[in-house]
Amino acid sequence: MGHALKKTDRIYIPQRDKSRVAEPRSAEGVYQAQIEKAFCTAFQRYEKAFEALAKV
Repeated sequence: MGHALKKTDRIYIPQRDKSRVAEPRSAEGVYQAQIEKAFCTAFQRYEKAFEALAKV
């Protein structure tokens, strides 16, 4: 009886590339500029994942 609902599709998140190692970078400039730079870096790296999450 309770099996009538269709299972939702899961978001595919690929496994990270373990050959890429995060390197420390010096903090420069104003705090707001650092936040914007971090957002740009993350968006470039995970753009497809963000778009998939926005659809949910």
